[in-house]
Amino acid sequence: MTYLSVILHTVDELRAMRDELAAVAELPGAASGIVQHPDWIAYEVESRHDGTVPHVIVVRDSVGHIAGYAPLLAIIHTARLDLAGRRLRLYRGAALRLLGSGIVAAEADRETVALVVTRQLMGDNDVSVVRIQEAELPNGFAEALSRGGGFRIVAAHLLDQVQWSIEPQASSEMWLSGFDAKKRGDLTQRVGRAYRKLGGDAALQTFDRPEDMPTYCRLMNEVYARTWHHADLPTDWEAPERVALFMRLAAAGQLIGHVVVKEGRPLAYVHGYLLGGTYLVDDLGYDEEVAKVGIGSVATFQAIRALIDRFPGVRISFGYGDNQYKRVLASRSEACGSLYVVRATRATAGFRAYGPVRWLYQGIHRVRQDRARKKSAGRTP
Repeated sequence: MTYLSVILHTVDELRAMRDELAAVAELPGAASGIVQHPDWIAYEVESRHDGTVPHVIVVRDSVGHIAGYAPLLAIIHTARLDLAGRRLRLYRGAALRLLGSGIVAAEADRETVALVVTRQLMGDNDVSVVRIQEAELPNGFAEALSRGGGFRIVAAHLLDQVQWSIEPQASSEMWLSGFDAKKRGDLTQRVGRAYRKLGGDAALQTFDRPEDMPTYCRLMNEVYARTWHHADLPTDWEAPERVALFMRLAAAGQLIGHVVVKEGRPLAYVHGYLLGGTYLVDDLGYDEEVAKVGIGSVATFQAIRALIDRFPGVRISFGYGDNQYKRVLASRSEACGSLYVVRATRATAGFRAYGPVRWLYQGIHRVRQDRARKKSAGRTP
């Protein structure tokens, strides 16, 4: 069968194919997350004011059916490396940013779509840097692009990373049965203790309807401003583009948010997206004033139980990176990382700094871990 590719360079072109692209993205396992859905791609472009435009490569078969696509954005990118408190700039220029971790396609079509997309990219001399910020490892798309010659993979994460998930469960009781009695008892008893400490009418509320989204976004803005990570990543949850996106996703059953509310005040939240049989816990947080109550971890546990019971067989993904709560609740871990795929040019020579710095950083980390283990065992002189 013959396959042809076309590149969508504008939001209007993207919207013209929206329904066809969404049908592929919503297939089980086709997309790595909601960021690869056409509605989110359009939001990414329209909510930014930095020149970002679509560069979505769509692959059709000989009868015109969309087999898959690469959700890419054309951006101006700066690659930096932190060294002893200083930020060393390695590259600044044009790049393609891949939303999600790979190609969007059914499993049967993934290899073919990846081949067509990588040939398109290899033949475009204007493409020299592809950014995959949160990549599953090994990464099939990056490997396919690097095998063609001219491109190489650069690992930009200084330490090895993992992502955690809960494999499909028939019910929350089945999930809990996988824990030992002590751990299971601790998880369930903490819920009652936390709410007794909060008092009043504190309860976990679910927001999943389009008409709920303005209220949900208002509550999210209120509680997010009191979380520890607000300073690192300021977010306006009530931005018109975001509210409109959330309403579209909720109407499609793809957004489910949970907020602990007491007397109208939001205290903690679990925000995520349901797509292709997987619920991604995209963000969670809690009001620092009630941190000692432990309501953040309690809300996460409650939300996961509710999701498993509501959608038997759903996979719960905690996304990129490691964390204590993920290790406690998850049943599976997989390697992940932050990647570049770069073409060898004078402009991209700076990316070679990642290799030796990563090797040195990991060596220092291993020494520190070894010392910590010896200290805990009482063997340090």
